[in-house]
Amino acid sequence: MAKTEWTKSTAFYDEYFRNPNPDKKSTHYCPGCGHGNVHKFLAEALEDFGVIDQSVIISPVGCSVFAYYYFDTGNIQAAHGRAAAAATGIKRAHPHSIVVSYQGDGDLAAIGTAELIHSANRGENITVLFINNAIYGMTGGQMAPTTLVGQKTTTSPRGRDPLNEGSPVRVCELLNSLDAPVYLERVSLHDVKHRAKARMAVRKAIKNQIDGKGYSLVEVLSPCPSGWKMDPVDSLKWIEEEMTRVFPLGVFRDRSNEIEPRQMKKYIANAKEIKEQLGLNELQEKAFSQTTPEEKYQNPAIKAAGFGGQGILLLGVGLAQAGMMEGYHVSWIPSYGPEMRGGTANCHVQISEKTVGSPVVS
Repeated sequence: MAKTEWTKSTAFYDEYFRNPNPDKKSTHYCPGCGHGNVHKFLAEALEDFGVIDQSVIISPVGCSVFAYYYFDTGNIQAAHGRAAAAATGIKRAHPHSIVVSYQGDGDLAAIGTAELIHSANRGENITVLFINNAIYGMTGGQMAPTTLVGQKTTTSPRGRDPLNEGSPVRVCELLNSLDAPVYLERVSLHDVKHRAKARMAVRKAIKNQIDGKGYSLVEVLSPCPSGWKMDPVDSLKWIEEEMTRVFPLGVFRDRSNEIEPRQMKKYIANAKEIKEQLGLNELQEKAFSQTTPEEKYQNPAIKAAGFGGQGILLLGVGLAQAGMMEGYHVSWIPSYGPEMRGGTANCHVQISEKTVGSPVVS
């Protein structure tokens, strides 16, 4: 008699050796969490399409921050909200890679809103998997942009009030107002039927990228029993009875059959074009192309100081990179305060013909 054997996708590690906990077979997710389902759908799609070795998964800051524990693919952990920006850079630098931006609602719909909208508006050929559980799960159950009106969280103990906190952000509807996205669908994990639909949506989003169609986003309504203070069964009922009323399921856009495969144009300027753009005359060009500095400028030790936002650290990076390109030993040490703008910023740069003994400029 034929026997069906269920095995774990080869897109997963056999053992999660990166996990610092003693248990190398289980994930870190809470019982009833939906991330495991979506991980499985993604892993199966990458394996079935034969693209595991060319795939790069961008992990967010959130409950799925440790996705690199589990996926035997390329992995990058981006700063909070910046997964779409990182995905854009990777896809443009390596257009044959399959790049997946895997993000939660606090990551994507709050601090990452700018990256979300502009990557979608450009029609980047990436796949975005958006896990909407209506709460900040990892950090303690705070109100998220997707928290429902009246829903109680640790930062909205009386329930979300639209007069104070606004209404839930509907990401699919928001992106559907843009011209460029190719595929937008909202799915749910609240029962077997809808999990099957979610699986197919993830596969379609990956296939669109393989075919060069453009930007695809799948929003997944996912349970968070720990954050919602519910048992797993009740959390599934809450998705069906409450979340789907605010976040209706369905395909908001599917132009994958209409769009021809596309590839971003890459412009590489030659030396002549650069000189023309810089307006260099013959004398300036000669000075510009001089590679041997005067003796007093050789092996410079440089301190650059100023305030945040002035480009001080970027200046140091540029000097160090220029030195490397000319074959010198270099070092760059930045120092800056926590302020986004206005705080002190300085850096030490060493450019030397010999090995740099200390990066500090005295």
